[in-house]
Amino acid sequence: MQKCPPEIHAYIFELACTDGGAAGVALSAVSHYVRAMSAPYQWCTLAVTGTPQTVRLAERIRSSFASPSSSPPLGTGTGTDAVKGKGRAQLSGPPISHLFVSNRSASQARELRYAKMVATSDMAGRQRIEATFDAEADAWACAVRALFAYAAPTLRTLAMMCYDIHVSPNGRLFFSDLKRYRFPLLEELSIRGGFDTRLRDYDGAVSTTTLRQRGAQGGGGGEGGGAMAGAWARGLAEYSEEDDDEPTLPALRRLHLASPISFDLFLHRLSPLAPLLSHVRLSELLAFDYDMVHALHSELSERGIVPAQFPRLNEQQWNAEPRAVPVDWDRFLPPPGTLRRLVVQPAQLPPPPEQLCGCCSGYYRVDDMTRLLREMAREARSRHAPVGEVGEGDADVDVDAVFVFLPPGPRHNAYSFEEGYRDWLGRAAGGRGCWKEHDEVDIDAKPFAPAVVATEEGGMRLWNIGVKRSISRNWL
Repeated sequence: MQKCPPEIHAYIFELACTDGGAAGVALSAVSHYVRAMSAPYQWCTLAVTGTPQTVRLAERIRSSFASPSSSPPLGTGTGTDAVKGKGRAQLSGPPISHLFVSNRSASQARELRYAKMVATSDMAGRQRIEATFDAEADAWACAVRALFAYAAPTLRTLAMMCYDIHVSPNGRLFFSDLKRYRFPLLEELSIRGGFDTRLRDYDGAVSTTTLRQRGAQGGGGGEGGGAMAGAWARGLAEYSEEDDDEPTLPALRRLHLASPISFDLFLHRLSPLAPLLSHVRLSELLAFDYDMVHALHSELSERGIVPAQFPRLNEQQWNAEPRAVPVDWDRFLPPPGTLRRLVVQPAQLPPPPEQLCGCCSGYYRVDDMTRLLREMAREARSRHAPVGEVGEGDADVDVDAVFVFLPPGPRHNAYSFEEGYRDWLGRAAGGRGCWKEHDEVDIDAKPFAPAVVATEEGGMRLWNIGVKRSISRNWL
């Protein structure tokens, strides 16, 4: 140990600190020398789970590494440069290259807010539960903004697994939080929930898409069209002051979104910030995403990736037969020249209509959506990307697999905390992570049977379809 050059020690410590932070903690307790030599690498790959741990890390950053000249101060999100995405915190502590952050630990990684409220009949008890969850969300969101301010200059991968945050009025994150700082090196972003389901900066952008999809499929706009057009106009009015978006994510190529997020709104708002985005995965699609999937079908059909109609689906759909329509809305998928891979996974099917109402549970919509996505993948397998569309650095891309369908998982929350953590570690080490290939999945695999729990009274407990983003949809 004493004869080994410090450069070799530093290289060993760099290789060791790739496990989410445990190695860094252990090295800091060995000796003063090891602690000093390993300090630059201790936070290289960092996993922070649970609100208390996230808050403690943010407080340590504020007390130990906050630079007086940083603008804006950590966690405040104030200042003109920060609002326009030009804020650059001056790093004075260990750099963070790969960050995994969650407001819950692995054992509590699920939606708990409404489950606990339903289990409490006392109104005062429900108010206390709401106040507790709101306070937790507020503290976590504030701490995460401090982490963004500190780590943005050096981050390469960022994974966020959020639970219940999106329904807290003051604790949810907003899209402007991704614009507040510049992430010059961030290549991969994975988000499960946490963001305002209405995407405050661009609310109402989906209305035109939804209206035209319904009109093309016989749903009819009627007098509702005027109201939706008004919502669209209001959305554009709110958006006008942000129409000079600077690419704050200039290196981002891979984006993974999992429920509950307004997928189309998020992609639409992200496009000017991440001009190089080439890989997109959408996980846990629910009944609320029915219209978005039809719009996605139309955009892919326009590019020749999938056909406009699917004869195999004749008389198999609960609703109207899916058909692609002319794309006269603002496209939310990356441009044809940059899109390399689109991976889509619906959530587990609700109980069939024999057990629960097919409309109320969302069974009809999820079943139709799953069938459509499966047929899209079947047709996409036989279609190839145009020659010359694969750029440098994309040697791992299979050009004939632009669209990949993943069958529903074994649980309602198909993308679990454990899976998210495993994929993040894999990508940090240069692995494939969540980016599956056609030959790795059986698209015809039968969906897992949904779990329906019998109550003590012998009745059937309602299947939890989860709190999604219905507030951002305009159902006519």
